[in-house]
Order: sequence, then structure tokens, then C-alpha cells
Amino acid sequence: MAKFKNIYVLFISCFILSCNTHTNTSAHTFSPFAATPIDTKLVEATRFLAGKPLSPSSSLFPLTTDKRYLAYVDELTKSWTRLQQKNLDEIAKWKKQNLPTRYSKTIFYPFSGPDILNAIAFFPDGDEYIMFGLEPCGNIPDPHMVSKERVFSGLWGLRASLNEILNMNFFKTIDMQKEVSTNEFNSMISIIMWFLGQLDYEVINARKIWIDDNSLITTTPPVMKQNKYIPGAEIFFKDNTGYSKRVRYFQINVIDNSLSYYTNFIPHLESYKRYTTIIKSASYLMHNDNKFTKIRDLTLQHSDLILQDDSGVALKFFSPYQWKLTFFGVYTKPVPLFAHRYQPELKEKFDTLSKGTLLFSYGYNSGIGNSNLMLAERVQ
Repeated sequence: MAKFKNIYVLFISCFILSCNTHTNTSAHTFSPFAATPIDTKLVEATRFLAGKPLSPSSSLFPLTTDKRYLAYVDELTKSWTRLQQKNLDEIAKWKKQNLPTRYSKTIFYPFSGPDILNAIAFFPDGDEYIMFGLEPCGNIPDPHMVSKERVFSGLWGLRASLNEILNMNFFKTIDMQKEVSTNEFNSMISIIMWFLGQLDYEVINARKIWIDDNSLITTTPPVMKQNKYIPGAEIFFKDNTGYSKRVRYFQINVIDNSLSYYTNFIPHLESYKRYTTIIKSASYLMHNDNKFTKIRDLTLQHSDLILQDDSGVALKFFSPYQWKLTFFGVYTKPVPLFAHRYQPELKEKFDTLSKGTLLFSYGYNSGIGNSNLMLAERVQ
């Protein structure tokens, strides 16, 4: 009898172990956004903007044979191939050798503008990407609903907005504010969609959102002037395995006096718990001792890993008791516009500890061999 009892216990134990293993695997592979409905028109719009093939049954297909569309695609393809494809190939190699394979799936990208490209290049396994900038989100593009002439003027407007990042790998905020439209295809939403389409992700849904007075996401616009709603947009997309992800972009100025008014922003960011943070071409704003302290404190407190160039959080704010720092590339001095942000102590770190030249362009000191990265990993 005891023998059969032992066999029974062993059977039950194996069954439980099998169930637990299955549950863990499912939790690892199940996307939190798996139930997102697919907007087929948005799928087509993204492929159209990105110059990807469309089904002959699509109402947009006839436009893809127009010589103006062919010229648009040819121009963007050349720009992409000239810098970004080479950059992405080198980033993939570097990432494999130098970044941890396990990291928080919430990717935080302060002062990003619409640059989802670099966030995904370095951290492609993220579930969610949180971004913000000064530029308004604009409208969700729908080439199905505008005239043929407006389609082509919109495409060339998008081309103009993409010019800097395709050739230098960063956006200039001043130029973006001049060039980005809220109505045509060069809105911030359109640019994010273009990058996702170019990277062969399938954009399946998008909508306008706001952070309400209680720091929660709503799809209902503010109804009263005293509401302190923060406008944004969220875009859902799938990778080639069918795994769904989300990017959220918010329009906000995060200088301290602004955040003293928009008291709903920091609590909303805190609701995402732990971050993997990437910072690039951030205008050295978090170097400031008394103007961007709230967003810097949030970044340092909620990040377990920070990957940044010298324009991110200044070296002096990283406690050696909390962070392990690794340096890559070269640091000489900031570009002339930010010359006053030179860090002698950072120069010494790079001169003595750098792991070697970066073979891709990153940040203001663009060009192969001119860029720098610091990897900060939390140790306590």
C-alpha cells in the first residue's frame, strides 16, 4: 500500500511541476496587448508611408505606381541605406556583446521626440515604450481619406521631417517644431509609424490618449479649462512572431515649474514601476542643477539600467554605491551649442576606461568613431 501511495505522490508532483512549467512558459510568451483589435486601414497606411509592398486589392495600391510615390520611396531608401541600415547592423552586433539579455520590458526614453527607432534597436524585447517630447502628437494619418494631391504633399512633408535622423541619427527640437505638422503625414504619430513600418513591424492600432487629473490614461479629451490633461498617443504593433507591443508618446515640457503645474505626469510615470532607460541627444537638460530635477530624480529612482550618451544624466549624479558604470566610445567635448556642458571627470573616465570605439553613430557627435555611450547598471 505504501508503495502505491509513493507512486501516487510522485505522479501528482510531476503533474503539478508540469502545470507550473507550462504556466511559466505561457506567462513569458503571452503579450499584455494580445487582445488589441487590428485596424486593417492602419496596417495599410503604415506600409504605404514606409514604402512597403501593398496588396493589389488595396485602394492605395494605384498610388504606389505613381512616379511621385516611386521617387519618394527611392529617396528614403537611399537615405536609410546610407546611414541607418549600417547603423542598425552595427548596433545589433554591439548590443549582443555588451548589453544584458534580461532587462525590464518597460523601455523609458525621455526627451525622445518620435525616435522609436533607437529604442527598439537597443532594446527590441521591450513590451512597452514610453516616450515624450515638446512636439504635439498630430493626427493619425489616413491616406485613404485625402485627395491624391494631398497624399503626395504629405509624403514629401514626412520626408523633410525625417531628413535629420536619417542622415545624422538625431532630431533637432527646434527644426522638428517647425517641420512637424499636426494634420498631414509628418505628424509625430506618422513618424513613429514610419519607423515601425521601416523596421517591418505591423502597426495594428493607434489612438489619441490623455493623462487625466488622476494620472490615469483616458481616451476622452478634457472638458474643462482647469483640467490639466497631458495629450498623447499610443500605437500598437506586432513583431514577426505576432507578439504585440505598445508605444506611448506624450507632449509635455518637463522643466520643474511645468511639472509643478502638471502634477499628474510624474505619478503616471511611476505607475509603470521599473524601467530600462535609453537617453540620446537630450540637450543636456538633466545636467541642470535646479530646472530638470524632477524628471532626473524619476529617471534615477525608477531605472534599473540606463544607456545614454553624455547629453543624458551628468556623471556627478550617479552614486558609485548605487551604479556600476561602463564606458564605450570616445568623449572629447560637446558640440559648440552645448560647450558649457563639458565634463572633465567624464573625459577622464572615457580616456582610462573606455571599452573601445563605437562603430555606429549615436547622439550629437555623429559619425562613425565619434560617439559615446555610458551603461549604468543598478547594483542596489
